[in-house]
Amino acid sequence: MSSSYIVTPDVQISAKLNQADELLRSVAQCNMPLGDDADMQVLYDVIDATICTAIKIIESDPRGLFCYKYPITLLNFMNDVLGVNSPSFNLSDGSSDFVQQWLKISEFEYSNVLAVIRDFIGKWILSPHTKCVVLTNNRHHEVALKGTIYFVDAHFSRPTQRCPNPLAVAKVRFIITVSSIMQSYYPVMITYRFEGFRTLYYALGERAIPTNTFQRFYIDSILHSKLSFYAEICECRHGSVDKPKNNIQPKKDC
Repeated sequence: MSSSYIVTPDVQISAKLNQADELLRSVAQCNMPLGDDADMQVLYDVIDATICTAIKIIESDPRGLFCYKYPITLLNFMNDVLGVNSPSFNLSDGSSDFVQQWLKISEFEYSNVLAVIRDFIGKWILSPHTKCVVLTNNRHHEVALKGTIYFVDAHFSRPTQRCPNPLAVAKVRFIITVSSIMQSYYPVMITYRFEGFRTLYYALGERAIPTNTFQRFYIDSILHSKLSFYAEICECRHGSVDKPKNNIQPKKDC
């Protein structure tokens, strides 16, 4: 004798409750956050902390080595010719008579920046017969939350046939700042300081001096000061052309 299974309303309700419980368990595994007031307050706190951190970093960098505006002249040039995603770009200022190529943060390599600095120095209008040698500097500093600072040295001199390796050398220290805060398409910041002077000059950006002639004054002044100093030492030891000193000591008899 066959019998049929009769589904009562209570059985249907129980089945639906079991399905609902299974759905709740599945959704719970998604870790969906609840949008209550506490979660919104956490979000507000994160935003406030992010803004506060940004302000502290900017205030701790008054010289603008790690936090700086994108160069306006560079932006105009890129918009007209290259576009932001270009691997390299040029900076041409209206009051300058040269075009300089800079490195992006994303493509920075120490060997590459040496070539950039050589090209930058090559645009300076210096006194005749002034020679320059760009040297590597193995020092570098990691700055927490900001990035890394590298150094490059440039030595200027005026060798002659009589003195191919002159003692007087004017030194310029270049500071290369690779920011970890700015976007990767920003240019690497390059500044430089002349030996014996405290002023920091910017190679690019809104603080850069749009001329390539003032560097001659510093280099000539440094070389002149050193040559004068060495001349005084020489005169003190050997005398002048008009009044030479006899520094040869007579031999003593045994």
